Amino acid sequence: MDAKKIGAFIAAARRARGLTQQQLAEKLGITNRAVSKWETGQGLPDIVLLPDLAAALGVTVDALLAGEAPGPAAGEASEPVLTAASRPEEPALARVPHRRPTRAELNAAVLACRQLPEVRRRRLGVALLGVAGLAAGIGLSVQDFFGGSPTDPLALAALAAGLVLLAFAALTPWLRSRLGRELCRMPACTLYTEELRREDGVLLPYGDLALVRRYRGCTVLVWERSLAPLAVTVPDDSCTQSAHALQDHLRLRVPDACTDGDPRTPRLRQAPVLIALAVTAAVVFPLALAPTLGFAGTISPTGTLLMLRRDPETGMVTDLHSGDTFPYPAVGRMKKQWMTGDCCAITYQTTDGTTHVFLATYGDRGSGVSYYNVAPLLQGTWRQYEDAVNPGVMLRSEPGSGNIQILSDASSPDYGQIYSETVQFGTLGVALCDEDGLAHWTVVLGRDYDAEDGPDPDGSLILCPVSMAATEAVTLHYYSEEDQVRDLREALGLPSPEEEAAQQAQQQALAETPPDFSGEKDYTVRTDGVYFTWDGGATFSKAMEGSETVRTTDDIRPCVMTDNLGAFLTTTRNNEVQQVTLHLTRDRGASWQEVPLEEFEGVHDVSQRSLGFLDDTFGWYGVCTDWSMGTGMGMAIGVTRDGGVSWEHCALPGESQSELLSGVVFYDEQTAVATRCSQFESGWIDVFVSRDGGASWQQAKMPWDNDSLTDEERMTLLADRELYWLNKVDRLEKADDGWRLTLTQAPGGHQEATFTADSLTGPWTLEEVRDIA
Repeated sequence: MDAKKIGAFIAAARRARGLTQQQLAEKLGITNRAVSKWETGQGLPDIVLLPDLAAALGVTVDALLAGEAPGPAAGEASEPVLTAASRPEEPALARVPHRRPTRAELNAAVLACRQLPEVRRRRLGVALLGVAGLAAGIGLSVQDFFGGSPTDPLALAALAAGLVLLAFAALTPWLRSRLGRELCRMPACTLYTEELRREDGVLLPYGDLALVRRYRGCTVLVWERSLAPLAVTVPDDSCTQSAHALQDHLRLRVPDACTDGDPRTPRLRQAPVLIALAVTAAVVFPLALAPTLGFAGTISPTGTLLMLRRDPETGMVTDLHSGDTFPYPAVGRMKKQWMTGDCCAITYQTTDGTTHVFLATYGDRGSGVSYYNVAPLLQGTWRQYEDAVNPGVMLRSEPGSGNIQILSDASSPDYGQIYSETVQFGTLGVALCDEDGLAHWTVVLGRDYDAEDGPDPDGSLILCPVSMAATEAVTLHYYSEEDQVRDLREALGLPSPEEEAAQQAQQQALAETPPDFSGEKDYTVRTDGVYFTWDGGATFSKAMEGSETVRTTDDIRPCVMTDNLGAFLTTTRNNEVQQVTLHLTRDRGASWQEVPLEEFEGVHDVSQRSLGFLDDTFGWYGVCTDWSMGTGMGMAIGVTRDGGVSWEHCALPGESQSELLSGVVFYDEQTAVATRCSQFESGWIDVFVSRDGGASWQQAKMPWDNDSLTDEERMTLLADRELYWLNKVDRLEKADDGWRLTLTQAPGGHQEATFTADSLTGPWTLEEVRDIA
């Protein structure tokens, strides 16, 4: 099959049906690009599209495949085939453009579309050079203006060159004269009755035309098929051989798209360009010439304008707002720094090289009807930060002394210097000067300062050093004597007067109210100490010094009290070392003894404690810390046989490195029970017994220690009695037929369980469960 022949046949049939490529593509559900490829011979229709394509074109499938219509039957006269030049004109297409482009749109299409790349590149390059020169000139001029320096000749040259280049790019007749020649160099196009074929094979139907405009040497056709107008230029020497013939050819098909009038050359609108350049020159050149004339200025963040003028001959500077003149002539640049929105510090150097400052003020901190001195308003102490350790920069002025002291960073040469000479500017600020009259600091009243009734502790001061280098102003706030006393007490770790008074009142109330005891031998913990009684509260004693860390009864549990003896444990930490201490009395609290028992280093806090005495001589303790990865735990058991004067260590039960020693109980000096619970919440504890006073331990057999039980069976063994998490041993007692052992959930739970066995090692059997809530 001949693809070019079939494509030409499809194109002819489509035009005969009055269809555009887009309309035919929509009927077939494909893109117009595919139709264009068929008609240019670059591809063939898919076989499944042949029936629909034949129906849309009004031909048969055989005719499509043959690329020509079937010949006429015998006896019929054949119709002559008309060429593009001899084919009669057809009626206009039924189409109304979306809108009619304006002249400005047409000019933009001709000047900015792809038809004039070379001219556009030239114009763009000239315009960019002009913008760069103008930007450089403006930047240098602004820098000179705000810096108070004479105008740099380079700035004026850059401004002039930028304006000239922009004017040339916008208004030069050379570009307009080049336009016609460049349009005539465009590739030729082939004209058909109802569409235009470009050299790249794209077909543009005349039915989509938005505008046809005649120019000297060419005709511009504008389509509105995309967001930006698509312009195609047809030179006069194209296949039509006549621009008028092309105009007449299109007027019959799309009359609304054609314009009347004489041929012309597109021109730019000169008036807006000239006005823009004039405004730019009127604004920029005075700004550039201002430093040369001695003018300089700046604008505050709040919009206040500062304007200065320096006499080119004498160097004297005048504030144009107030009319005040600097006391010394200025040379070189002037540094301008806004202290507040209405006060600007101008730092400058004079002919002898010394540095001076002038404060330009534009406001008031009072009613504005009277003049007041600023220096007396600075009395008291002012600091930068509300920090007792690091208050930052500080200003001190003793009332009536006339001296102002600045305490800044210790590395500063002005650290601790006292200034007695001040120079006031307006009613907003002063300059602190040395004995030679040279300013070192400027102090300005903040916007929140109210000077109407004298010093305002609720206001702020703005302090800044005087230097030609970059400086940073700091804000100071009033530092009262009460604040200084409070910070000193905080630095020393002392309570505030209010807290101290509250503590004294509380201690006095406690002293007036005796402790409330509920038993014959009892103890209670109050904010002022630990109290014990051996006679039901008739008399009571206070624990020895060193028990200040006790805040609640949990801090001293377990606490032991026999007929004459009282004892409890406390734990203190010093960095990485934990100290376990026994507090002991043998005379019913008349005197107390502090006995160090254990030291643990590099481990977690002590969480398990056991303490007991069988009588006034034999006693025991057991302590254990929490387990941690890497450091393990601390654990110890000790006994005394002389009432706590001396202690000896016992062996530790079990070999596990992660089970806590939760409890120790002695029945007599030789018989003892110890419990260890899992750090990982296994639910059951291990019970160990000793018959030699803690020298050795043997594990007892509890109901959950049956090796034949699975983990699930072990967990549900006593589920009906709610005996999960039995924590520690509570008591060991002798029974008629053996032993009674009590395990408890305390302090986390509310039940305890009693087990019985013939032997200490078991097996033990559950006997009773009790609620201890």
